[in-house]
Amino acid sequence: MRILVGLLPVGLLFLAACREEKPYTKPLTTVKVQAVDTYRAEGGQQYSGNIEPRTRNDVGFRLGGYVEEILTVPMEGGSARRLVQEGDPVAKGAILVKLRQNDYTVKVDQAQSQLEQAAFAVTQAEEAVKAYRAGLAKAKLDHERATNLFRTGSLIKPDLDGAQAQLDAAQAQLDGAEAQVKLGKARLSGARSLLEEAQIAVRDSSIKSPIDGVVLKRVIEIGQLVGPGTPAYVLGDVRQVKSVFGVPDSVLPRLKLGMTLRVTSEGLPGAVYMGRITRIAPTADPRSRVFEIELTVDNKEGRLKPGMIASMTLPGGSTAEPVPVVPLNAVVQPPPGGKGYMVFVLEEQGGKAIVKARPVELGEALGERIAVKSGLRGGERVVVTGASMVHDGETVEVVP
Repeated sequence: MRILVGLLPVGLLFLAACREEKPYTKPLTTVKVQAVDTYRAEGGQQYSGNIEPRTRNDVGFRLGGYVEEILTVPMEGGSARRLVQEGDPVAKGAILVKLRQNDYTVKVDQAQSQLEQAAFAVTQAEEAVKAYRAGLAKAKLDHERATNLFRTGSLIKPDLDGAQAQLDAAQAQLDGAEAQVKLGKARLSGARSLLEEAQIAVRDSSIKSPIDGVVLKRVIEIGQLVGPGTPAYVLGDVRQVKSVFGVPDSVLPRLKLGMTLRVTSEGLPGAVYMGRITRIAPTADPRSRVFEIELTVDNKEGRLKPGMIASMTLPGGSTAEPVPVVPLNAVVQPPPGGKGYMVFVLEEQGGKAIVKARPVELGEALGERIAVKSGLRGGERVVVTGASMVHDGETVEVVP
């Protein structure tokens, strides 16, 4: 018992030591790096712009209702069909979407019924006019006969007055019937207008493609409740595409409408297109101080896609010097309060991989890469994956 009591403090100290936690060590951030490449233009000055469809149509609803039907297209390799989606071609006049038809066809039936009732009322009024005209003709003959008899003394004054009263009554009946014909025809015209309006609503409850083009965006689904003005599709005619470039005023004298220039895209390596200048802005952008030049490019094969980066080469001028280029995801913004842009350059210090923030001045975009005017040299390694998760002077783990 004495031995056990003596060993108890030792055991408690041992347990306390076991409960002591080890200090937390933050794992190294993993990054991917890439050597800085250099790029030299193939001669002449180059400018970058986005590829856009030559014609773009934003299609929306004039009326409201529930979406009942959406255009379907055949699925590849089978007879099944699917809803039309982005990238699918559509023909001019194709019905892209239908609203629930019962909401509009019932109004057509009501308008048609009102039109038939108005037409019947006009027919009845016109028949009444015919009858009252015959009555008026008889009343005129009776009044003329009574007048002649009264002049010869063969008819007394009360009988002449009775003939006059019958003539006045017949005239009043005819006037009333003719007024009913005019009123009926006005109602008939209104019923025709209501029917035509209802038929237009039925036509407008279905949206047709206004062009032969490609679906750039579909923003509606079956069963969706839409209101007037709700967008449904964005369509584009990409048989011809356009790209807008900004050039300085010193270049304008060398450009003319109709002039053809070389156009390339890094998304289509080796492909060269010839674009025709279709617009030259008369004034410079007040912020950038450059003039917009629009080039139209034939795209019958459809390889140029909206959103691609295009490069226009302007012949002549001095040959460009090689410049460092980095992927776009290597460029990050500095901490709050800083200006411009920066990249993280990898350095080896004491066997450790350390990243250093480096301010850079950016140049023109070259597809998924961007030129760096200053701050980098060719061959240096920069962080391309994980750049937004590291900070200056941090030790990192480089992964392939």
